Amino acid sequence: MNQSHQLLIIGGPNAGKTHFVCQLYNRLDAKRSTYHMVTAPLDLTVIKSVIGRLAQGLSGEHTESGLNEEINFVVANEYKEIALSFPDYAGEQIRTLVRDRLVSSRWYELITQSDEWLLLIRPDEIPTLEDITTRGLANVEDLKSRFAIVPKQVELTPPSFYIELLQMMLYIKGKSVITPVIEPRLTIALSCWDTLNLSSSGITPFGELQKRLPFLSTFLETVWAHDSWRVCGLSSLGRTLDTKVPDDDFVDEGPETAGYLVLPSGEHDPDLTKLITF
Repeated sequence: MNQSHQLLIIGGPNAGKTHFVCQLYNRLDAKRSTYHMVTAPLDLTVIKSVIGRLAQGLSGEHTESGLNEEINFVVANEYKEIALSFPDYAGEQIRTLVRDRLVSSRWYELITQSDEWLLLIRPDEIPTLEDITTRGLANVEDLKSRFAIVPKQVELTPPSFYIELLQMMLYIKGKSVITPVIEPRLTIALSCWDTLNLSSSGITPFGELQKRLPFLSTFLETVWAHDSWRVCGLSSLGRTLDTKVPDDDFVDEGPETAGYLVLPSGEHDPDLTKLITF
């Protein structure tokens, strides 16, 4: 073993980060991956309830807005050891971090100590931008309804939000964007991939990122070195579970068998640990 990495897992609201970490833990615990657990989490309180709900065929509850816990564990294969840091927080905290431009001391440590980042983005909740080049002139009633809506505060668009988040993290890390960024290496995971209802062939995650977040994809191509970032698809559960009605098939098959990745090539792979290895 000659490599050791520190991976930071982050995600915005409803990105499915807790489901992913629970399924990753289930895979490792069941020894159904190319990696094995070297150091188990000291405290499973943060994900224990979600693991229990998945075992019943139910979706996990939304992370409480005031929760700010952390899970750390180490995995390895014969070539590489990876220390995983998973701050389990409500996604709204990431919005607040970007909006207020304030980073706590713990977040500062997590960012500066990590050399790989895994950012989960949920594409099915990104609104489609209106094409003003093909839209006709608005009538008076449309204009009245638009101007009547006054936002409480200016919100960044999804592309701007993720670009600002990454720029803040790079600044904290002390990285210049004058030359292509080599470290930290970055993986963008388009989560809840199964909800996109895409064909299982001929579709690549980067193609979807270009279509849904073109400004972000251009930013990544401009800032990061070519071989230091990638885009994958992620379906942690392989389906959508209800919060009240159990999915018996999911229970019978076992949570540790559910879910898949879409590799940069477009190939589907059931080994979720490939998302944490670059």
